[in-house]
Amino acid sequence: MGLSSSQGRLLMLTSRLSDIEYSETILSQRQNQLAMSREAESKAYMEAVNNYKITINVTDSSTASGVRTEDLNYDNMTQMGYLITNANDEIYLKKDDKGNWIIPKDINGKNICSIDESTGKATVNGKEFKFTDGTEYLGNKSVLQNAIMNGTVFVLDTKDENPTPTKNLLEENTEMQYILDTSDDAEAESKHEYELARLSRQENQIEMEVNQLETQHEAVMKEYESVKKVITSNVDRTFKLFSSQG
Repeated sequence: MGLSSSQGRLLMLTSRLSDIEYSETILSQRQNQLAMSREAESKAYMEAVNNYKITINVTDSSTASGVRTEDLNYDNMTQMGYLITNANDEIYLKKDDKGNWIIPKDINGKNICSIDESTGKATVNGKEFKFTDGTEYLGNKSVLQNAIMNGTVFVLDTKDENPTPTKNLLEENTEMQYILDTSDDAEAESKHEYELARLSRQENQIEMEVNQLETQHEAVMKEYESVKKVITSNVDRTFKLFSSQG
């Protein structure tokens, strides 16, 4: 192989090595992304199987105990005499389809508050509060429960002589309980296994590509070193030739 062709070959091999090393860098980044995805999936799974919900005991004379336990929502809360407020002591109420305020009733059909739309005030057991639209929280039980648990909203017991919104009502209340929510565990387990299998397939594919690139890199590097030696040898012979002629 002549010096010119050897140099051309060396440049081609240098370019090939650069391409391989770039591909290896991309694969390394993908491996890091998959590792982060696996970590995020594990975290999501642990949160899914360790999440809590709120239940409430609702009066029910048809049961032996006189109560039935349900997942807490706005309707069964109000049936048992509870309202939701915000940090400004404003009671959250709902409106009907025509935009009229809905006055919540207890299990016996009795209003648990009254309102005066002209003043924007609600009266609960003789005590006045402001009231506002609480659709954001009251229309979805999961949103409502999460808001109660993280302290975004407060619970007001209208049966108290001096009704006062509190974050800690559930710690003292016998009608409401925090319990571990296992209803979504099977779904979470299925999703978790699917995601782990999907990530494993991607990781195995990347591992195969890494091995292929490593093999290619080793082969190209050997040829690179071989061509480099040929060039060095040719250069040495050329210098010796000119030296002897001089």
